Amino acid sequence: MKNKLIVLSILSLFFLCGCSTTKKIVLSNQSLNGQWQITETASGEEIPKSFPSTIQVPSFIDLAQPAFPKLNFPKDSSRYFWYRKEFTVDHKNAERVELELRKVKYGAHVFVNGKKVGVQNICFSSIRMNIKEFLNKGNEKNELIIRIGTRENLPSTVISGADFEKKTFFPGIFDDVSLLLKNSPYIENVQIVPDIDKNQVRAYVEIKRNNTAPISINYQIVEHKTHKIVKSGNAKISNDLIANNTFELEIPFENFELWSPENPFLYELKLSSDADTETTRFGMRSFSVDNKNKQFLLNNKPYFMLGTNVATYRFFEDENRGYLPWDEAWVRKLFTQFKSMNWNSFRFHVGPAPDFWYDLADEMGLLIQDEYAVWYGKGGLSSLDKKITTDQLALEYEHWMRDRWNHPSIVIFDAQNETLSRITGPAIEKVRGLDHSNRPWDNGYTKPMRETDIIEAHPYLFYPYHLKDAKVPEEGIMKALLGKVRMPSNDPNEQDPSADGKRYENAVLLNEYGWLWLNRDGSPTTLSENVYKLVFKEAKTAEDHFVVYSQTMAALTEYWRAHKKVAGILHFAGLTYSRPHEPRGETSDCFKDLQSLEFNENFLKYVKPAFSKVAIMVDTSEKEYKVGQKLDLPIYIINDDSKTWKGNLKIALFSNETQIKDWNMSSEVLNNTVKIENTIIELPNTIGKYQLRVSLNYNGEEVTSYRNLNLK
Repeated sequence: MKNKLIVLSILSLFFLCGCSTTKKIVLSNQSLNGQWQITETASGEEIPKSFPSTIQVPSFIDLAQPAFPKLNFPKDSSRYFWYRKEFTVDHKNAERVELELRKVKYGAHVFVNGKKVGVQNICFSSIRMNIKEFLNKGNEKNELIIRIGTRENLPSTVISGADFEKKTFFPGIFDDVSLLLKNSPYIENVQIVPDIDKNQVRAYVEIKRNNTAPISINYQIVEHKTHKIVKSGNAKISNDLIANNTFELEIPFENFELWSPENPFLYELKLSSDADTETTRFGMRSFSVDNKNKQFLLNNKPYFMLGTNVATYRFFEDENRGYLPWDEAWVRKLFTQFKSMNWNSFRFHVGPAPDFWYDLADEMGLLIQDEYAVWYGKGGLSSLDKKITTDQLALEYEHWMRDRWNHPSIVIFDAQNETLSRITGPAIEKVRGLDHSNRPWDNGYTKPMRETDIIEAHPYLFYPYHLKDAKVPEEGIMKALLGKVRMPSNDPNEQDPSADGKRYENAVLLNEYGWLWLNRDGSPTTLSENVYKLVFKEAKTAEDHFVVYSQTMAALTEYWRAHKKVAGILHFAGLTYSRPHEPRGETSDCFKDLQSLEFNENFLKYVKPAFSKVAIMVDTSEKEYKVGQKLDLPIYIINDDSKTWKGNLKIALFSNETQIKDWNMSSEVLNNTVKIENTIIELPNTIGKYQLRVSLNYNGEEVTSYRNLNLK
């Protein structure tokens, strides 16, 4: 078949002996991370003479020492920051020396030994520049200078990462910097497509060469942790198998371990030519949308996404952020905490993180909805970046996808957040085919492009109660909100309805809900303070606020899971800023502090069980109950596990942490279903406040649903 090659393992002999007598030297890459010099100027025209401050790369300019004056957005249009690094590199045997910048904000102007190499304005993905011709000979020192600006002086024709809830947009070289030494033929990019149905790995290999001579490629598939070689071979790639400098390898691969959050098993594909080597990590997994049943399929089985959000760029402006985003141990602990909350998924909200965050998600087993840095609201891109075109957006999507498509953790490409746009959809269609794994896309507020894409819903049921003239419903807030079965709202069906009035029947990922945020000190945020004043007047202290927040978020989580109108639910937010002081923040996370990454105790107590794969919803939400009442009590048992759950339910009534009544019943719930068990309990004859707790055991842990009962 044209442009395709079936690689047979019987050719593995070539891997041992090679087939060329004129091998070039295989060169190694060189990191330029570490301490750089830095200075600031009011003009971006001339390279400065002195660089009095130092800074660690990667990081942001606020960490320079001595420090620069604080940013004053949006009044920083005449501020430029110049990074300087001296280096030596043995490049005499290299045909190309590529400078790779993984992520830079805003606008990288690159100079080597005083000469301008090029400019890169895309802020959220990697770029490479060939600097070979600019280098000094031998082992002489070279000077690398990179000039960046601020968001205000970035060209208006590129995505800047607009966010209505941010106050500071830090510039900086905030991901890795490397030198890549290459000889022809060298491997430019590898896209791995695991095919678990056909027991094979497909690799789309982009290769750069100086001639059309056949290329000999050796390969190994290696277990990442053990380094055990599980497959090896060699292929001769003739010119007729290469189209647009890309060829495809199909490698038969059987008896593999599937990758999943429960078993994040990783492999490496090692490719080598006579002059180059490339190692790409991957996982054997599939992910798709079962549109008929409105669910996700991981490795061909139903899989409910349970998780949170990481608002990376808001976190970057947290006053306690420091170097934490580049501390691998800290990020690993963050993800460990996520998993301890029963979360198997999260969304990177309005922009990607440094690359190693994705590596850790691969290793630790977390699914990611990766969202590009586009949030412009109902006004669309024309509300802020008016000169963005479909072609520019497609170009940025392509760069971003190329950085991401080998991560098994990334299962959804997310084009934008809460934006009505007429260009994001066409841009998706321009680049969708580049991803040979065919991941589903999310298009924010705008209509989905295909039936196999998803739609996101942000049903903020408490949103109306933050408005000035809101009133508390007479039947009580929880009865008003949870007393009926709702369809997910605040989604494309509302914001960008179809011309024929029909609903989009795509699977729904509910990745924001609540509107109850608290800062880490327990104070309400700007968006939630009126909700607490109006609806939760009895909550006076920080502890009271956390109890109300946690109990209510748990009830909301149970509600959306129990009624099965969504394919996944992601809490907002697992990590973002906390800004209790002016300028105050709109949202926050639930950590006590950033260093320890300990969750608030009430968040753990109430919200964690609501995210258990087997969970409970006690379906009662009355404002008041009568003393001695015989209460009809529907109990929803939610089983999002892959196997049947069977066990006992314990129903207990507490007064001031003392159990005063209990009931028991047994149940059995099939996998990926919800079962309703109906029972009747008799309430006490004494007026007062009680707490109803219904519990079951799942994987050795007690999972409890809580409801407060006010008896009159």
